[in-house]
Order: sequence, then structure tokens, then C-alpha cells
Amino acid sequence: MDHATSMRNARREAETFSPALRQALDELGDTNPGLARAILEDGVGRVMRNSALDHREWAMLVLVSLIAIGDTGDQLNVYLEAALHQGASVDEIHSAIELACAYVGAPRAANSARRLALRLQRGETPLLGRGEAIVSVGDHETAVSDTGGDGVPLLLLHSLGLDRRFWQPATARLPAGLRIIAYDLRGHGHARGAPLTTGLEQLAADAVALLDRLGIERADVCGSSYGGAIAQHVALAAPHRVRSLILIGTAARSPQGALAARAKAAETDGMASQVAPSLMRWFLPETIAENRWPVRYARSLVRRAWVEEWAAAWRAMACLDVLDRLPGLAMPALVLAGAQDKSAPAELAMQPIAAALPRAEYRLIDPGSHLMAIEQPDAVAAAILAFRTRIEDL
Repeated sequence: MDHATSMRNARREAETFSPALRQALDELGDTNPGLARAILEDGVGRVMRNSALDHREWAMLVLVSLIAIGDTGDQLNVYLEAALHQGASVDEIHSAIELACAYVGAPRAANSARRLALRLQRGETPLLGRGEAIVSVGDHETAVSDTGGDGVPLLLLHSLGLDRRFWQPATARLPAGLRIIAYDLRGHGHARGAPLTTGLEQLAADAVALLDRLGIERADVCGSSYGGAIAQHVALAAPHRVRSLILIGTAARSPQGALAARAKAAETDGMASQVAPSLMRWFLPETIAENRWPVRYARSLVRRAWVEEWAAAWRAMACLDVLDRLPGLAMPALVLAGAQDKSAPAELAMQPIAAALPRAEYRLIDPGSHLMAIEQPDAVAAAILAFRTRIEDL
């Protein structure tokens, strides 16, 4: 390959990796052309042709390396921009800084965190992540994220196998000033290792205990999938604590055999066997192919789940059967169905819930997958905001 072609290819690699890197190299070329050419040829042209690491991984590795050597200058920003450009989440970047802290010490990690903070705050920084605390809920502790805003709180219950970060894409699209609370359900996130889940009634009691612990009289209770099943049990057990109910991609009556089989499969074959079928149920094929943050997040948590907690959660979900009790709930409800939801099909799962709840508003999100809150967060956030605005006016 001749030199001119090699340089064109290197510039193309730099542009694909990150426009910020290409711009930094162009600016360097104005002051030190020789150094810019050397970096393009030996760094970008040679190293970045190695496809063993994808661009996001590459950017994150360099970011941690820069933190490790104490760089708080332009290079740190260039590779932060590259990581964001390649789809790294704010959570992943914060976790990289925390990881660096364990190896290179707090001063360098803190300096980097301060240097990067303003840029991360200008981006799509989730509302959750502010006001985090470890809270005792009955027989275990859990992590709670609480924005501390005004008005009736929005209590968020995440899907099975995930954690409170599940809500970050949707809550990042809600207005500042709302009080939004999310926590790790028993057997998930910080609450791993809690006494095993025995049923949805127990999980509903955990939610009410958390409201008590936070001094909250009433909340808008919102749940996705497993969280939606728990939300229904909260409303049935303590209707005076629930101003409204928001149910996303869930059910009121489970196919017991199929869900119990998921518990048994994990016990027999391990958690690795659950990754692919879970992702295929939860996401659109194109999202899986793109390997964006929602897929990476879900894949990692399923793979790292403890078999006994996963199995206990599925057995609790398999016992869900409250459809005939829903007509007794008088609070307003929003029922969000996904047109492409394979786990909670609109006609079979969501429409019966909407028909049973006396004051339900039914919405079909299209496109809409099972985990809409992280795959279609704009539509979910807009629907939640519109619904809460309407019930405020009642």
C-alpha cells in the first residue's frame, strides 16, 4: 500500500472512530505536521485496523489508560467524546473511572471525574443517579435512587433480572423537578443475597415498606413486566397508597408452566443458557444486532445473575393470577402495550388488563418491544408524562 493511500485510510479510521479525534489530529497538523502524521500512521492507521476490539471497547480502554497516567487534558476529552460517539453510556464511563480508582488511587480518579463531569452533565445524564442511598426494607437492604423533586412521587419497579438502572433512559426524558424513585428489587442489584423471593405478595410488601421508610403516603406506581406484576399486587394490597397505576409490558395472569420452565432451565443448564432466549424475547432484532447499551446492559445482568434468585423470581411470576381482582381497583391506570412485544402480547396480555381496570387508559406503542422503557424510552416517557398531567388535572 502506498503512503498516500495509507494516510487516507488512517484518516477514515479516525473519522469513523470519532469526529473529535479527527478534529484533534487536524488541529495538531496545523502546529506539528510531523507528529500528526506519525500518530495517523503508527497509532490510527496501524493500531485501529485491528478489529479484535470494537470501537467502544477501544475508546473505554484508552480512557482508563489516560486516567491511570493522570491525564486531565485534551486527550481525556477526545477519548471521552469517542466513547460517547461509540455508544458508551454515562454509567459505563462512571464505572470505568471507579475501576481506575481501585488500581491507580483516588486522586487521579477524582481529578478525571471532575474534568469529565461538565461534559457528562451536558449530555443525556439520567435523573437517577442523584440522591442514591442504601435503605433497609424489612429483612434486607437495597439501593434506592431518589431525585427528591416535588409532587406525588413516581415509584418505579424494574423488570426481572435487571436493576434500577433499567429506568434511566426513560427518566432522562422526563422534566427536572419531578420526584422519581427507583430501587433494586429483592434478588436484584444491591439486593442480591437477600432472603429469596417467595412470591409477588412479598415483593409488594417490600414496595410498601420502602414507601413507609421514605415517609411517602401515596405514589404513582409504575412497573415493567415483573415490576408491573408487583405493581398490581401493591395496588391490590394497599390501594390507599397508590394514586395511579402505570403498567408496561406485563400481564395479570401468567402461563404458569412456561415461566416455571425458565426457572428449571436455569437450574439445569446455568445462566448462560438464559441469555440468548431472554434477549430475543425482550428486544427488537435490529437492536440486538446493533448491540446498543440496552442490550449490553441486559446481557450482562442476565449472565451474572445468581441461578437461585433468577429461579425464585420466575417461580413468583409464574403464580401471577390477579386478572379477576382488577375490577375492584378504582385508581386511574395507564396500560402501555408494545406492538412487537413477544412476552406480553397486546391482545393476549395487555388488552385484558385494560378491560378489567375500571379507569384504564390503553396505549399501543409501535414500534414497541417488551423492554420499552430502555428500547423506546421517548415514547414511554411521553406517555407517562401525558398521563400524569391528565390525572393532576382531575
